[in-house]
Amino acid sequence: MTTIINHVEFFTNGLISSRSHARSTLKYEKKYENILNKKKIYTLPRHLPGQQRLKEGQTFLVGQNAIIEPYTMFLQGAHFHSMGAFSSSNSTLPINTIVGRYSSLAHNIDRLSGNHPTNRFTTSMLTYDKNVRAFNDYLTESGNSFEKVSNSMPNASAVVIGNDVWVGQDVRFSSTGITVGDGAIIAAGSIVTRDVPPYAIVGGAPAKLIKFRFPPYIIQKLMNLKWWQYAFGDFTTVKADDNIEVFIDKVTALIESDVIKPFAPPVATVKDFT
Repeated sequence: MTTIINHVEFFTNGLISSRSHARSTLKYEKKYENILNKKKIYTLPRHLPGQQRLKEGQTFLVGQNAIIEPYTMFLQGAHFHSMGAFSSSNSTLPINTIVGRYSSLAHNIDRLSGNHPTNRFTTSMLTYDKNVRAFNDYLTESGNSFEKVSNSMPNASAVVIGNDVWVGQDVRFSSTGITVGDGAIIAAGSIVTRDVPPYAIVGGAPAKLIKFRFPPYIIQKLMNLKWWQYAFGDFTTVKADDNIEVFIDKVTALIESDVIKPFAPPVATVKDFT
């Protein structure tokens, strides 16, 4: 089974993209270490078997919609969001983030705070936020009133990162929701304000297309192949430094000869922790 979110196909069933930040807040103890080890969720990249980074009594969060495949690496922070097998994150990402398989996320990646409306007489929160104390105190003390209208911008929307994506250090994503296509690369320090196409290399503030990783015909072959639906251990004929066309031919042959099957491991959800 697969799940398609914003035109990205994930090989994990039941993924949900939502603005909701619902999560369970837990205190780390031995039983959670056992769960992480059983589910093959890693918080250290290189360590003795069974060793985890979180400390006794530390607060950690598990997203209510999180679906976590085995062999994932959460190497910073204590937020457990949806992530696919063989991916690693060195950043504390929002709890509604979705990451596919084989993706690599560097340090200090984050989502920007909320956007303000730009087509009103002011960009100030005074036109839409009913809970700002300074504004409310002024209205009370002055005896005036001012009707507020909600901000329709979809702030706090999920960042959706596809398969085989590399996100460099200090990248920031727009709060209105960004989708990064399969195979894309985002240069360090970029501010991403729009969706990133598959196999694009983007960079800058705001991020713009620099080039594509491969020619169009190769990208199309890779998108058709969807090699990330398989576990790399099954690529018995593949060498790490194979030319991309050789890699495609080898994996295609393995599939057509029925030597390999899609990787469909058991997953972890919030129910495993609560």
